[in-house]
Amino acid sequence: MNLLDTSPDRVRAHEIQAVQMAAQQLVDAARTRGLVVTVTLTPRMPPAMGSYDMVFDIRETQHGTCLKSSTPCHSRWCRP
Repeated sequence: MNLLDTSPDRVRAHEIQAVQMAAQQLVDAARTRGLVVTVTLTPRMPPAMGSYDMVFDIRETQHGTCLKSSTPCHSRWCRP
């Protein structure tokens, strides 16, 4: 691997990995605080290919404590 490689594919892969790590940190932080993060795509008007916005929402969990662990429940299958 050439560490000085600045090809577009290598740079893009690094950017994708950085966003993935940030997203995982956000999910972990929300879970430990009893929150749920939802990211959705909403189409812009007029509709066109690739014409959308990413919108996020943060809310409290609705299910209380998870039966599988001591963390707030994040799955409807954990409910009694």
